[in-house]
Formats: sequence, structure tokens, C-alpha cells
Amino acid sequence: MGRGRYPARLNVAPPPPEIAARYLHIWPGRELYSSPETFPAVSSRALFGDNRPLELDIGCATGDLVLALAALRPEANYVGVDIVGKPIWRAVERAVAAGRANVRFVQADTRLVYRLVPDGALRAAYVHFPAPLLSNRQRKQLLISPALLAQMGRCLMPGGLLSVLTDQRPLFDELHAILPGAPALRLVPPEQWSVSMTELVKSHYHRRWEARGRQIFRAELVRQ
Repeated sequence: MGRGRYPARLNVAPPPPEIAARYLHIWPGRELYSSPETFPAVSSRALFGDNRPLELDIGCATGDLVLALAALRPEANYVGVDIVGKPIWRAVERAVAAGRANVRFVQADTRLVYRLVPDGALRAAYVHFPAPLLSNRQRKQLLISPALLAQMGRCLMPGGLLSVLTDQRPLFDELHAILPGAPALRLVPPEQWSVSMTELVKSHYHRRWEARGRQIFRAELVRQ
């Protein structure tokens, strides 16, 4: 949780039950691992009660990106997933304040959440500025992993988009190293990106690292 990526010192309380019932799902890892069939599917039908397009923000922290996208594209539904409680609670606060009916948050280990996403259920997924975690001891916790690409090759609809942003060159190199093992995904050349770098919706960490002069590495992958 280094580099301030997860603001664990936030002064924020858990949402009251009536708010949590609408916006927040807390899925303990032990139960999610042993009994995934007891949890709802990560789909628009299960979480929102409709059939709108669904997009997933992996590692959403305080919800900057997912809330901005939900406001920009109200015709779609958005789910933010993070394993840390306080940032998720703040994201729920912000969703309530903005009156965003097309947003839900899941506090859980994303690596266990993947299998709850039905085949082809996602229009897009975002992994923007994940924690580096590049020591040998931490590598199994990486969000940029063969498991991510394999699951996105299944969870994205044909033509669906996986967006990756990082200020860490080793993570970016890792993505390209494992991409040949994910034949369902094709790397999109920069001239064909969905939006230009300057038009991207920027999260807190995007703005933060950009302001510090860090180089931002970007990849878009489309499900073939």
C-alpha cells in the first residue's frame, strides 16, 4: 500500500445500512474463495436490475475514475472494486452526494471477483495506476497478471476494451511480456486509442503523478 495509493488514514465512517444496502457489497475473501456461488453475479442484471452496458474499475480506491465515467456516460453501469475499506467508504459517500444511481462498489479481492463476471458481460474494464508490488514476495498480488488477461479475454464482450495506465515502467513491461499468453486480447496501436491521452478522464493518481512529472504509460487492449 505504498506511495499513498490507498489512503488508509481517511477520516471516514462506514456507510449506514440503508446506504450500504444500495451502493456497497462487502465480500469476505474466505467465503468468496470457498463458496462463490453464494454471491451475486457481477452483471447489470444482478447488481442494478437492468441490462445496461457494464464497466468495471479494478482497484477503484476513492472512486475518482468510476464516478467521473458514470457522470460522463449515464447510459452505462459502473462497478468499482477495491480490497481496502476506507477508500471504498469514501467512494460511496461521493456517489450518494452526486446522486449516481448507476454506480456500485464491491469491497473484495479482485482476483476472486473475476469468476463472478459472466462471459462477455463487460463493455470495458480499467486498471489505472495499480500499486507496483514488484518484490518476489508480492508478485502473486499483482493486478497486472496472466490471470487478469485471461479473465478479461473471457469477461469482455467482443470489441470490449481493457484500459491500463501506470507510472511504473516495470509494470508496463510486465504487461507486454505476458500479453502473448492472452490470444483473445489484441493491443491497440496509439493512433487507434479510444480517446487521446489529453482527453482521458483522469483519476486522483493520474493527476498526482502527472503533476510530479512522472511518465505515464498507457495500453489499450481489445477483445478480438
